Parts: sequence; C-alpha cells; structure tokens
Amino acid sequence: MLTPKHVSELIQTVIKKVWLEDIKKDYDKLSLLKESSLQVTFCYHLRRRLGDDFLDQHNIKLYPEYEIGDQKADLAIVVIDPNMAKEKHLKYCTKEVISVIEMKHKNEKAPEKCFNDDVTKTLSYIKKSNSNTMYYLAFIREMYFNADDVTNWVTSKQALKVKGQLTELYSYGDLQTNKMIWDFIEH
Repeated sequence: MLTPKHVSELIQTVIKKVWLEDIKKDYDKLSLLKESSLQVTFCYHLRRRLGDDFLDQHNIKLYPEYEIGDQKADLAIVVIDPNMAKEKHLKYCTKEVISVIEMKHKNEKAPEKCFNDDVTKTLSYIKKSNSNTMYYLAFIREMYFNADDVTNWVTSKQALKVKGQLTELYSYGDLQTNKMIWDFIEH
C-alpha cells in the first residue's frame, strides 16, 4: 500500500494529466459546454484514471460542491474514515482533504472578475488549510491572446503566500495558431 504522501503525489500527477490530455481532448471534440460540463468531465476522468480499486483501497472520495467553511469548492478529493461513516453523515467523516479544484469555463465576454473571484476564494481556502492539501484553478477562457501577452491569474504577490500549494491549470486561445493552449504553472 502506498504512503499518504505517495497517494497525494499520484493524484497530483493524474490531475495534471487529466487537464493536459483528457479535458483538452474533450474540449476539442466539442464536449464541454459550460462550467458544469467541465466539472462532470473532470470528475469522470479522475475516477477513470485513478480506478475504483485505488480509490477504495485508500478510502478516497471525489466530492463536487464540497463545503469548506461557508463556501463550496467545485471538486474535492478527500480521504474518509469508513468506520465513522457507519454512525455519522459523510460530511463529518473526512480525515484529509488531498486536493481542491476550482473550475471556470467562460467565453471571451466573461469579465475577469469571475476568474479573480475564484482565485480569491482559493486563496482563502489555502489560508485556512493544512499544508498537505493541494489546490488547483482549472480555467478555460475562450479568449485569444498573443503568447507574450498571457499572464497568470495568480499574481506574483499572491504566489508568495501559497507555499507550493497552488497550481493553475489554464487554457486560452493563441492568436497566431488559432488553437487553444493547454498548460499549467505551479506556485
């Protein structure tokens, strides 16, 4: 059986692979309409790549709309205590939050505020969390840029506060190639 650290590292690798391969492919096949389809698709590919045996062996659950304080994260990957679940509601059985993913899928007319609000929300999660949880911003923005004009959603000042706990998964249109770019940056 893998150590908790190795489990977390494997999940982080799979999240990036899902973004760079599966979500990109589904986007190219016109399968992602809005944010909700991105959420469902992301969850599906995580389950498929990790496998039910792995998830069951490590008591890992994927929860959309996971409550963190008075807010809801789009997707959380958590470890539950199955013994506690026999007597309590699952809400109270989380032993560890491995990863939290906030997602946005917006067209060119969407204001930057909607993306920045998710950045702020995620930074608030990090501020309250333990240092073992990894956070992701998975943003598809259907707006075209020159590659030299692309900036990250997380500012350099904000990046200093996240202590290696935040990864931006991003996609945008490249004006020169007329294709969507899929990449990530770890902060």
